[in-house]
Amino acid sequence: MVLIQITGEITEDGELTIELPKRLPPGKVQVTIEVEAEPTWTDAEIAAMTKIEPKTGAEIVAAGHVGGWEHYGITDSAEWVEALRRNPHGC
Repeated sequence: MVLIQITGEITEDGELTIELPKRLPPGKVQVTIEVEAEPTWTDAEIAAMTKIEPKTGAEIVAAGHVGGWEHYGITDSAEWVEALRRNPHGC
């Protein structure tokens, strides 16, 4: 994993704007936001933002949050694990 630190801006509309360095490879990334100023949220706002609203099984399926190995192109899980053991950075 490579860590790249980029300065961005959150707009009044709640959008994050950044300019990415050229030639970054396509793929998934993990984004961490470090806010310079301490947020001024009320206890009620924090409670609303952190409220957990469980979904039913039907809602989870309808949202597409299901799947297994086939979503990763893995047809044989035992073979995949062995390949991962042989080359942990190649799978």
